[in-house]
Amino acid sequence: MIYYHHFLTDCSGYAARGRNNDFPELQCCPNCRARNRMLRHGFYERNAIDAEATYRISICRLLCPAYHKSVSILPTFLLPYFQHTWRTILNMLLAWWISCLCVCSRQLRRFYEKRGWKKQNEIALFFRSEGVEAIFPEKKAEKAICLFQMIQAMEEATFVRRWWHHRINSFMAAVNYRGARVAPTF
Repeated sequence: MIYYHHFLTDCSGYAARGRNNDFPELQCCPNCRARNRMLRHGFYERNAIDAEATYRISICRLLCPAYHKSVSILPTFLLPYFQHTWRTILNMLLAWWISCLCVCSRQLRRFYEKRGWKKQNEIALFFRSEGVEAIFPEKKAEKAICLFQMIQAMEEATFVRRWWHHRINSFMAAVNYRGARVAPTF
């Protein structure tokens, strides 16, 4: 299971602090809801790619003493199973859609672009459930630009928290993917 936490820093700051980040201590297991203090269960390394650099960062794992299941504490700037930060993905797509500026490989841009096209209805429903009553453009490209600019305007912790309250899969996950479970946070 994934537990999102806002570390009040960006990717470079998180990477610089490494295992010395201020990781939360959970007093309740998000899996079984047992009122047991979660035990530190080690770290795993993963890549985080933003616009400036590639970082190797440590992700803290906690273990429930009653349920014996682990929980990974993921920073809000990351998406589950993706190396690029969600803000970098948005910037890549918007640079291409608005000014045809390709800031990554053609294959990577196309991969994210296809996911973006398929997620338009889900993103629109997310904003409708947030109370946005604006009329979205009819054309697919204009609608995608509008939706992704609305996401870009949100603060990352706010977007992540609200997205997971309304959705069961990750922001850029395949439409029919139902794998990653995310614990309600904040």
